[in-house]
Amino acid sequence: MLKNADEYVLKIENLKAFYTSRKGLVKAVNNITFDIRKGESVGLFGESGAGKTSVALAIMGIFDQVSRYYTSASSDPENKKLWDKRDEARRKGLTSDELGMELPGVEGKIWFSGKDLLTLDEKEYRKIRGKEITYVPQGTIKSLNPYTQIREQTAETLWAHDEDNLWIEREVLRRVLETLDLVEIGDSDRRQFMKPGEFSMGEDQRILLAMALISDPCLMITDEPTTALDMGVQRRILDAIGIIRRELDLSLLLISNDQGLIAETSDRVAVMSAGRIMEFGDTECVLNSPGHPFTRAFIMSNPSMEVMRKIREKGLRLRGIPGNPPDLSNLPTGCPFHPRCEYAKDICKTMLPEYREVKDDYWIFCHRFEELPEW
Repeated sequence: MLKNADEYVLKIENLKAFYTSRKGLVKAVNNITFDIRKGESVGLFGESGAGKTSVALAIMGIFDQVSRYYTSASSDPENKKLWDKRDEARRKGLTSDELGMELPGVEGKIWFSGKDLLTLDEKEYRKIRGKEITYVPQGTIKSLNPYTQIREQTAETLWAHDEDNLWIEREVLRRVLETLDLVEIGDSDRRQFMKPGEFSMGEDQRILLAMALISDPCLMITDEPTTALDMGVQRRILDAIGIIRRELDLSLLLISNDQGLIAETSDRVAVMSAGRIMEFGDTECVLNSPGHPFTRAFIMSNPSMEVMRKIREKGLRLRGIPGNPPDLSNLPTGCPFHPRCEYAKDICKTMLPEYREVKDDYWIFCHRFEELPEW
């Protein structure tokens, strides 16, 4: 049972989320632990393909469904056998570790308001998904119905969760207008009848935010909310997120590879690479004085103005991360970052680091943290 449950909205413990592919089992999320406190914004920061979206899908309880769909579409009999073994293990109440084999699907613990979500059946999960925990997916083209008015799409969550028929249409429409106004959709009383194609991309993104907020959730997950938007539109999205935090005091999990977005919107940040959390702590500390070699290299490859100033002062040079991200279906031994790490030693190549708390509320996944030069 989760200790100090009142302090947390979400606490993830030893979470794994694997899916099948033609190359083998893909370890998208590989034994991660972090938490989100009430009223707090936590950033999930890292390179593309690190497993960030898989974390969101696991929290929302849809990772298995999405993974099974692609397995079914691929018609690969070996992958189907793995999912059959996963189903058999669950019927017996066994984990993959207890069976002594790696299996697809989600394992670990996802504590939400004192309940482990992974113990819920689909009917119980549906009462939470989209109501108490909401998700703003990456991109708007596949997320909004181009043929339906935005007032209907925004209101859909309220109707879907109204099992006791408590809502009346007048109150739902009032709530729609309030939520559209909150995310600064101008002239919402008139434009609520418009369809997504009549709005700009930035407005469509804010409509997705409104759809996630209308149910008054405890936790909202946003996945790359400013991707493919110009600077002016990004600013409007950031302002909308700021307003949401001030007005609603809800908790946020914000997924991004944009350092500026993370710095401006997050209280703490978890840095992710190769399915692992490399570093987790206060945002200012992690971004300005990163302790993990991956975080340092990632920030150096796309620096903020503050980092640029530090680079000039220390006589350093900008550079990208050498090599390619590891194949999540064929991870290297030891630390998954060691083939690209300038500080790697023999222990890094052979032994997996421990994810440990090195100081109060600051976690690291590195053998050599205490030996690294100051950054």
